[in-house]
Amino acid sequence: MPIHERGYRHWEGTLRGRLWRSFAIARSGTELALRKRSLISLVLLCITPSFLFAVALFVVSRDPQNIAKIGKLLGEGTSWARFVGKDLSPAHLWALLYSRFLMIQLISVAVIVTSVGPELISKDLRAGALQVYYSRPMTRRDYILGKLMIVAVFVGLITLVPAVLLYLVGVVLSKEFAVVGQTFHVLLGIVGAYLVIAFVAGVLVLTISSLSRRSAHVGILWALLMVLPEVAYWLVKATYVGVTGSASSPKNWSHLLSIRANVVQLIAKIFGLKDVYAFDWFASLFVLTVLMVAALGLLFRRVQTLEGEH
Repeated sequence: MPIHERGYRHWEGTLRGRLWRSFAIARSGTELALRKRSLISLVLLCITPSFLFAVALFVVSRDPQNIAKIGKLLGEGTSWARFVGKDLSPAHLWALLYSRFLMIQLISVAVIVTSVGPELISKDLRAGALQVYYSRPMTRRDYILGKLMIVAVFVGLITLVPAVLLYLVGVVLSKEFAVVGQTFHVLLGIVGAYLVIAFVAGVLVLTISSLSRRSAHVGILWALLMVLPEVAYWLVKATYVGVTGSASSPKNWSHLLSIRANVVQLIAKIFGLKDVYAFDWFASLFVLTVLMVAALGLLFRRVQTLEGEH
C-alpha cells in the first residue's frame, strides 16, 4: 500500500528521554570518526606521555624524595620546588603529578580536536543536514549537546581514561588500600579537570566549525585560535619580564591572553594546588566564562534554522 494512503499512524513504541537524542548523534559521530585509522593512530600517540607518568609514579612510590627528580625531567626547575613544598604526603604528590599530566595533555587535546572537530558541524552545513535533524523532534540544544559529546569522547580517551588508569596504577604501587581514602579527592580532581578541558575545547571547536561549510577553513581557524593567543601571551610576558625583571609579580596578567594558560590555572585550583601563574585564578575563571558564553551564543545562532526549534 502506498505511504500516502496509510495516513497518520501513532507511534506505538517506547518513547525515550530527550538526552537519548543527543546520545544518538554522539554514537553515530563517534563511530564515523573511529573509521579513520589515522585518528586511532593519533590517539595512541597522544597517550604515550601516560607511560612516562607511570614510571614517575613508580619512582615516587619507592621514595617520595624522588619527586625533585621528576621536576627536573619535566624541565620545571626551581618552580617545581615551589609547587612541591615540604609536603611529601601521597595526597599532595599525587595531586601534583596528575595535574601536571593533564596540563601536558592539553597539547595533545588541541591535536586530537583538530582532527575530530572541524567537520562536526561544517559537514552538516555543507550537506544541508540541519534541516533533516530538525525535521525530527530535536532542538538546537539536543544537536549541539550530541556534537559536544563526540569531542568529549575523544578528549576523554587521551585525558580521563589514562589518568584514571594511572590512578589505579598508583593504588597498586602503594600496596595500601588506605591510600584511596587519602587521595580520593585527586580522582575527583581528574574528573573535574577533564570536564573543564572537554567543555572548553568542545564549545570552541564547534563554534568555529559552525562558521564555515569547508572543514579545511575551519581547521585553519582552529589552529589560529590555538596559536595566536599563545604567541600573544609569550610576547607580553617577555615584554613584562624585560621591563620588571620578573615574571612572578602579582601584576603580571599576561597568561590571561592564553586559553591554555587559563585552563592550566583552573586545573591547579581544582586539584587544590598553588596557582601556576602569578595572577589570581579567579581572573582565569572570568576570562573562560566570558569566552564560553560568547562562543555558545554564536554557536546557537549559527545552527538555527528558518523553521525554528521543535
